[in-house]
Amino acid sequence: MYWYNSTADEIEQGNADIAILPIGSTEQHGPHLPIATDYLIASAFGEKIAKKLGAFLLPALPISTCLEHRGKKGSVWIKPATFMNTVTDIVKCLKDQGFKKIVFLNCHGGNFSLGPAVRELNASNPDMKVIILDFEKFFPQMLEKKLLECKDNLHACEYETSLMLYLHSQLVRKEKIEDCIPSISREYLNYDSIFKYSKNGVWGMPSLASAEKGEKIFNLIVKGSVDYISRAFDYFEGQSSACHEAERK
Repeated sequence: MYWYNSTADEIEQGNADIAILPIGSTEQHGPHLPIATDYLIASAFGEKIAKKLGAFLLPALPISTCLEHRGKKGSVWIKPATFMNTVTDIVKCLKDQGFKKIVFLNCHGGNFSLGPAVRELNASNPDMKVIILDFEKFFPQMLEKKLLECKDNLHACEYETSLMLYLHSQLVRKEKIEDCIPSISREYLNYDSIFKYSKNGVWGMPSLASAEKGEKIFNLIVKGSVDYISRAFDYFEGQSSACHEAERK
């Protein structure tokens, strides 16, 4: 792995073909988790996944779009258009240096503008590929394997709290853990701040969290991410097929 602790010469000599950009956020995470939660989780996943792929790892973005958390000091966001321009500029810079495979590790659920940005980047740059990995795609597996007990894991929840207990237990204010599952669905965050629906800024049941769950969740996501990234780039290079021929009887 080559990363921000490497020298420019080491990165040049390493000639990695994949660049990974973890994306976090700086936002309130209830009374028990630090505002750096998404950033810290993104950084940990980025380092582990980059090592397994031999990729070039960029520092995690600490600020993205989190308007839904306005209402308490400490949450910092940029506009969706600014965010799209930021990731676009980063990708273009990487392309100019010869990287043709870019991976966004999205560790904040509010970055909805990331999808359109990636579509535009791929459409206007046919000689490279940019893919997104949103870890929510692994939630069904976590529930099936009983790594998560609560189905409502949206914010400062069993999922995030378990990861933080595993990665940075000293930062979790265990005595302040409070559950809250609002009686509305996720799209309501497009209409108002989370504090309209949850007084403590939590959406889920962090009381169910544990470091043991966090370790298992972390390993599951790392393995699933490496498999997904490898499979996606193999497909783009024509080494696999998207369709399976139906079995003829």
